[in-house]
Amino acid sequence: MSTTEKDINYFLLNYNLVQNHREHLAKDSFPEWRPQEKCGVFAVYNYREPGKAAIITYLGLLALQHRGQESAGIAFKDDNGIQSIKGMGLVDTVFTRETLSSIKAGTILGHVRYSTTGISNAANAQPLVARSFDKTGIALAHNGNLTNTRKLQDKLLLEGQIFHTTSDTEILLSYLFRYRRQGLVNAVKKTMSIVEGAYAAVIMDDDQLVAFRDPGGFRPLVIGKFGEAIVFASETAALDTVGATFVRDVRPGEIISAGPGGLKSTLVQADTKSSLCIFEYVYFARPDSVIDGRSVHQVRRDVGSTLAGRINTNLDLVIPSPDSGVSAAIGLAEALNLPLEWAVHRNPYLGRTFIEPTRDGREQAVRLKFNPIQALIRGKRVAVVDDSLVRGTTARVLTSLLLASGAAGVHLCIASPPYRNPCYFGIDIPVAEDLAVPGDDFDRLALSIGADSITFAEPEDLYNALGSDQSAFCTACFSGDYR
Repeated sequence: MSTTEKDINYFLLNYNLVQNHREHLAKDSFPEWRPQEKCGVFAVYNYREPGKAAIITYLGLLALQHRGQESAGIAFKDDNGIQSIKGMGLVDTVFTRETLSSIKAGTILGHVRYSTTGISNAANAQPLVARSFDKTGIALAHNGNLTNTRKLQDKLLLEGQIFHTTSDTEILLSYLFRYRRQGLVNAVKKTMSIVEGAYAAVIMDDDQLVAFRDPGGFRPLVIGKFGEAIVFASETAALDTVGATFVRDVRPGEIISAGPGGLKSTLVQADTKSSLCIFEYVYFARPDSVIDGRSVHQVRRDVGSTLAGRINTNLDLVIPSPDSGVSAAIGLAEALNLPLEWAVHRNPYLGRTFIEPTRDGREQAVRLKFNPIQALIRGKRVAVVDDSLVRGTTARVLTSLLLASGAAGVHLCIASPPYRNPCYFGIDIPVAEDLAVPGDDFDRLALSIGADSITFAEPEDLYNALGSDQSAFCTACFSGDYR
């Protein structure tokens, strides 16, 4: 069997496994009371096996589902120009076997969305497409958030622009479409000189894919190869899923074009200070991803190890908060030489229908979702490890459940500094008054949650694990330092 045939069979096997078990996918794995990242981008250029590029993109988007669960879509070119297929919901509900099999294009642009600007509806689903009367056009998938949206929108409206969505991505699309006749790379350069904020994006026209990242590099974007095909993705985990080889990260302020002439790089002046969102390492990215050369799992594990030295109490058992606290809990348990137990079972079949936008509703959802194993917990002083504490909903209910199951004490261990400030760069988090940590009285905070104690990682714990200092990251959610 040839290498190409093996690759195709690999894709088909993964696709069939997912399709055959769609009803068992954990659609509640992204609780609405956690900070939500805006989007995930996946694109493949020039995959030469007809009808398979769409399947590759489907698998890539599944790997990025944690980055956006409201809508999913793909764009591609056929005889009638650039087309798109989009819908509300998770990737596996938007696309069918028949739909994917019918797409013969070798270049596909894909996107999963969580809205932080613009309401959650089908009109805002991406990729966004703009077409001309001659059937030429462009499609855009964007992860991030523009900070001068209102100014640019007002300007475009005065110029007669008609908007079809409420998403800031349409502003990017408008400028890119306006300048596309200069070539996509030049259109991107011109647009980057106008827009401000966070963006990791991929645009396609009839001939090429162009990926670009804002000068601060706020959101991740990587390049991969699969044979002669080029792949762009928000995380390396998506490359691994489809069997692509990691090439490198798209650099801050860089434009990468994949076209008939191969890969070409154009570097726009990057910021003197990097602004990669530090919460990618804390929570957003999958633990099996690598960002800027750093293993996300290892960073979280190292923070957990350091956190062990900040705990001033005797413990019997370490429990990860499912599933966000696992990596840090491994590091903590190893450093303290304590057993690590998955002593809280997560129900993977609870639908998001049960999640309400009130505190009582959120707490009821957590109670439905988690169930402690009493035989492991009874009489034990347990450390519950989580990546962060935002509203405190999960911590509050987990503590209550563990105490009701006979725990002798519950000590919360948070593998990041206190989350104190809202974000303006494409993360949906509560307003300041809804955050769990308004001040530095952690004893009072623990009392309000019902725990015996609460220990946070310090900022330097994160920086040491990352092998860098604060200047390499945006830490506004912790420090209030908005760049």
